[in-house]
Formats: sequence, structure tokens, C-alpha cells
Amino acid sequence: MLEQFAILGREFCTLLSPMNLLLQFLGMALGVIMGSLPGLNATLGIALLTPLTFAVPTQYALAVLMALYVGVMFGGSISAILINIPGTGSAAATLLDGYPLAKKGQAANAIMVSRWTSAVGNIWGLIFFLLCAPLLSALALNFSSPEYFWLGIMGIAVCGSFASPDMPVRGWISGLIGLLIAFIGIEDIHAVARFTFGRAELFTGVELISAMMGFFGIPAVISALHTKQEVVAEQLGKQDFPIWKYLKNQFYHIFRWSAIGVWIGALPGVGENVASFLAYADAKKHHPDGPKMGTGVYAGVAAPETANNSAIGGAVLPMLTLGIPGSPPAAVLMGALMLHGLRPGPLLPTENPEVIPQIGATLFIGTILTLIVGALLTRPMVNVLKVRPEILMAFVSVLVVIGSYSMKSSIFDVKTMIIFGIFGYICDKLDFNPAPIVLGMILGPMIDFNLRRTLMLNSGNLLGFVNRPLSLVLIALILLSFAGPLIKKFKNPQAGEVVA
Repeated sequence: MLEQFAILGREFCTLLSPMNLLLQFLGMALGVIMGSLPGLNATLGIALLTPLTFAVPTQYALAVLMALYVGVMFGGSISAILINIPGTGSAAATLLDGYPLAKKGQAANAIMVSRWTSAVGNIWGLIFFLLCAPLLSALALNFSSPEYFWLGIMGIAVCGSFASPDMPVRGWISGLIGLLIAFIGIEDIHAVARFTFGRAELFTGVELISAMMGFFGIPAVISALHTKQEVVAEQLGKQDFPIWKYLKNQFYHIFRWSAIGVWIGALPGVGENVASFLAYADAKKHHPDGPKMGTGVYAGVAAPETANNSAIGGAVLPMLTLGIPGSPPAAVLMGALMLHGLRPGPLLPTENPEVIPQIGATLFIGTILTLIVGALLTRPMVNVLKVRPEILMAFVSVLVVIGSYSMKSSIFDVKTMIIFGIFGYICDKLDFNPAPIVLGMILGPMIDFNLRRTLMLNSGNLLGFVNRPLSLVLIALILLSFAGPLIKKFKNPQAGEVVA
């Protein structure tokens, strides 16, 4: 543990270089802007930014991607408060009290509460991340081929949580589709071409960046073009809220909401959206202002913003140590790390021991930048939100095309992006979340390789998958992952029709 904190201190000093601080500042600013604009989110932001990070060292790429992740989480609250449209899914709970506060002329105060509680939530998420990462890493070192296989299957099992609560099967189907896509290309052991249809471009498989650009970029562009928005007439108003006194008086509640965010974030496949609504529900039940929530009280802003930011530390923890992301943005971040030559999972602390401390140092710096960049960009974003969506989406469309082409300088990858974009739009209309498909594509090679390796080491005997205690534990968790959503649906078949 002490060694981990020593490495953290070293990485923190490294990340204080002028170039890194500049990149993180730009990543944070871009994240706040993207989070503020309806239709753009952390998942899309990380996918768009990943191709642009290949020109910088891995540690800087990691820093700028994490800064963007943190920035988007806060940025979503700006549009939620000002125009009653959440910039991100995790800010959907924020608008319930944020927009009524804006109509009262207290938008500036509401955004300030959002900014500071987001920072506090990040700190609690960071503390949890640093304390638990060494423990999970030590456990994961005992994994062998059967455990890696079951770990991949667990990733597919949690895909049900990415889908709507009333239809977990959609998430599992999406995950299996991702697995099938991952099998395209020449397999590793016997060099047999699979599902290539004679196209040489597919021998190396489907380009992950092109798929992510298509899945998240094209549907976001189309959706944003259909979104109508109007800036609140009162705009920001005066900023005269006693924030320090508020944070001091609300310490217990903020800690409680942070704990909810960390816990939900660490559950694979759940993510920040669920955390924000659970924290809002907790505030409504236990906070003194709970009966007045929905009419414009600061607790209704503080609760979801604390939770969705603390969930970041929780979401990246299983992604780095086990290779199972806790949220859709973490799933895309996992893909970005792999493209930079890193392998999230049990071997990461051994192969790249500096990565976890780098993430920790980046989260801390990102917390400070949230306060600085958030304060600088809040007022300009009032004007940015007035820009027609057609203009903004034109820039996004260009980035999507450039990002797809830049990987291999291949027109085929652009065509792939367009195909996946159409597929992603159809999935969006059918209420199929594309994030499990991306996760299936990421986990596919691990499942495929370790399945065959386990069979080869055990001469085809299937008992090799179940003759180790860790394998049995993972199998039990997989069964719970599959059974949990089905049990909930059986107990409450109308759950999908309930409106919070």
C-alpha cells in the first residue's frame, strides 16, 4: 500500500509538467463543452478523442482522456440547469431541481453547487479507487486461463445492466453480437480466416475505433438534429451562494451520496446514470429538504452531481483490475487503453504498474481543473448553447470521419464506420444500447483465446473450466448476473413503465 502511494506521488509530480497540464486543461474544457451540449456524452467524447491522442505519450493520452471523462460528468449539469435538457444521461436527475432554480434566477448558484459537489464526489471516488485497487489487483494475480475465460463471460453477463431494466435480454444479445464481430479476422492459434468473406481488409478484424465512431457518433448527430432547446430567459443571475458553509453543513449527506455513487459505479454495467437517480431518491427520502425537492432546492442538484462524479472512480476500478468496465464510458476508455498498448485486467498491475497511480493522479488533478475550468466556461456556455445544433453536429461529423480514417489511412475504415453508424442508429431506435456491442468486441479475443487454451491444456476435458475455486466463484457471480435482472423483472413486470 505504501509503495502504491509512493508511485502515486511520483506520477503526480510527472503529470505536473506544463505540457501535461495543458493537455489536461484542454481535455477538461472539451469535456465540459461536450457534456453541456445535448446529444454529446462521455462515451462519444472518449471515442472521438482517442484517435487524436496517438501523437502524445501514453501517460499524456491517459491523462487527457480521463480529464475529458471528468469534465463531461460536470458539464452535463450546465444544460440541465439552463435549458432543462440534460447534456448527459447522468444529469437527467439534476434538471429536476436545477431548472426550477434557474427559473428563480439562481442558475449561477445552482451551477456552482454542481461544480463543487462534483469535485467532492471525485475526491471520494479517488479515495475508494486508491484503497481498493491494490486489493483487487492482488486477487486478480491468481487468475489463469479458465478464470480469464469466465471473466470475459461475466463481462457479457453484465451487459444486461447496460440495457433498460425491463429488458436485460437486449443487453445480452448486444454483447453476443459484439462477440461475433470480434471473431472476424485471422484467429491467433491456427491462423484461420473467419468471417472475412474474402476481403483482405478484414484479415486484421474490424477496427475498434471505426466501430465506436459509428456506434456513438452517427446516432448522436442524428438525435441532436432533432433536439429543440431554448436558454432560460433569466440566464445565470448572481453568484452569491455560501458554498463553503453549505459543504460543511451537508458533509454527512454528501458523504452518503458519494458512497452511493462509488458503490453503483463499481458494479459492472450499471454506471453513473443509475447512481445519480439513486442519490436523488436518497436525498428525497433522508434530506431535510426532501419534501420540497422538485420545486428548486440545492440538495436536488448536489445529490446527483456528487454521485455521478464519485461513480467515475468506482467505474474505472473493475475496468483496470478485472477488465470489466463499470459503465459505458469506462468500456470505451478500456478500448482506448488497449489501442495504446495497455491491457486492462489482472495483468495490468504487473505489466504496467504505473497506470493505476497515473489514473489516481489524473483524477486528483481533474478535480482541481473541474473547479477552474467549470468557473471559466459556465458563462460562455450560455452563448454556446444558443448555437444551432446543425452547426455543432457538422463539426462532430468531420471528427467522426477523420477519427475513422486516421487509424490506418483507410477508406475501408470510413465505410466500416458508416455501416456501424447505420447499425447503431437502428439499435438506438430499437432501444438496444450499442455499449454492450463494443464491450463484446473488446472481450471477444480474451474469451476466444482462453477458451481454446484451457481446452488444449486439459486435452479437451471440460472439467478444466470448473476445477479451481476461483472459477467456481466467477461462475456463481455470472449466474447471479444473469438471474438478478430476470428476478427483478419477474417480481415487478411493470418496472419499465414506472416514472420516477
